[in-house]
Amino acid sequence: MNGRRVLINTGLGVLVLGLGIAGVAALAAPRQDPTANLPTATVQRGALEATVTASGNVESGATASLQLKGTGGIVTKVYVTTGQEVSRGDKLVRVDDTDAQAQLDSALVALDSAEASLQTATQGRTGAERRYDAAAVASAEQNLRNAERALASARDSYDLVRKQQGDLVSIAQDAVDAAQLSVDLDQQQLAALEQQLAATDPADTATIAALEAQITQLEAQLAADQATLKNTSATLAQAKRTRDTAVQQAKQSVTTQTGSRDAARKSLAQQKATVAVNQQGPKPGSVNAANAQVESAQLQVDKARQAVEDTVLVAPFDGVVSTVNAVVGQSSSMASASAAGASGLVVLVDPDGLRVTASIAEADATSVQVGQLATVNLPASGLDIAGEVISVDIASTVTNNVVQYVTTVSLSDPPAGVRVGQTASLSIITGSEDDVLFVPTSAITVDGASSYVTRLADGVQTRVEVETGLVGTTGTQILGGLAEGDVVVLPSSGGTTSLPFPGSGGGAER
Repeated sequence: MNGRRVLINTGLGVLVLGLGIAGVAALAAPRQDPTANLPTATVQRGALEATVTASGNVESGATASLQLKGTGGIVTKVYVTTGQEVSRGDKLVRVDDTDAQAQLDSALVALDSAEASLQTATQGRTGAERRYDAAAVASAEQNLRNAERALASARDSYDLVRKQQGDLVSIAQDAVDAAQLSVDLDQQQLAALEQQLAATDPADTATIAALEAQITQLEAQLAADQATLKNTSATLAQAKRTRDTAVQQAKQSVTTQTGSRDAARKSLAQQKATVAVNQQGPKPGSVNAANAQVESAQLQVDKARQAVEDTVLVAPFDGVVSTVNAVVGQSSSMASASAAGASGLVVLVDPDGLRVTASIAEADATSVQVGQLATVNLPASGLDIAGEVISVDIASTVTNNVVQYVTTVSLSDPPAGVRVGQTASLSIITGSEDDVLFVPTSAITVDGASSYVTRLADGVQTRVEVETGLVGTTGTQILGGLAEGDVVVLPSSGGTTSLPFPGSGGGAER
């Protein structure tokens, strides 16, 4: 019993001795700095920039959707292809000039007649001139007959276009009706099968399996028929648009030919009146009237010559062909109307006027102004190109309840490899300061109208009020409250920075 007590006392003594040694070691160990692992940043001096970023696409500042100036016609030749470089005046497209040439020939005949009338007014009429008068009247009568035939042809074409386009719309409508009927039948059959399935005894697994298989098959058929309905509906809408365009063009042709017929009637009447005057002999003012007729006829010749020239579409400026809608054998007006997403027989762009248009968020748009410099990055090629803001829309654009402002940046001296339509990233410099103090923006805490940082000096954290300036991409400008080289505490991963406990030596400075 005594031996056991001795052992216990001995063990307690050893334990007390060990605890004492551990306490002495702990007291002797150096204390760890509680601020050693705080995330910090040093107040720096340097250049600071504020930027606004956005993305858009490269566009051409000069884009022309080119149409023929005249009434158009059937395309007989296309001189260019997509991507081809052209110079101003190069031929792009030619249409049939038969009608235009016929009108020029008729105008030349009328000019000859007017000149002959002038000669008659000044010299009197000879037998040959009288025969010429008769020929002039005959020519005017022939022109009238030609115009009346052209008008009849235009009316027939109008009736034919209405019928053909109406038939196409009817066919498209029948397809829509048939597709809708299929969808309705599928839905009815599906409802019947689902009712039958609901009424089937759960123990009749064979019947249930068969019905479920039929339902699955019918659901697939319904999806296919619904897709067909959607496609036929789109075809119907396109058919209606094509019909409206074709009918309008045919109607315009009737209007044009009616005007030509009326003009031919007027010309014939004028020619007969001229002959009648000539047969009466010279009268005061007849020479002036004859001169006026010559001038009028010359104007018609010039107009007809221009119409012949207008059967060839030429490039109005140096550029690159972006789109070719003209098709040989097709009407020039139909080619323009049927072009998806574009208009004109040929779309020409000027590669020297490249720019990028992007939508800037409302919060950033207030700091973007015309004249600010920008950097345009093309992700596909890795190119960085200098640019300048040339416009900021006054009116906003709302997309998905987000207010944005369309901003355009011109490219300064873009390299040859830049293409219209490329994706581009903008970085617009909205403000900059040189040789200023700045700290990371995350180090600043805003409390009401005041801003604060936590400065760390000699292991002591102090809340310091600061005056801030430009908020840049790499930090915020410090106008007062800190000096270059000061150390500030950054927020921890939790997003907050702890201030010193009371009595730790910290305090607020102003």
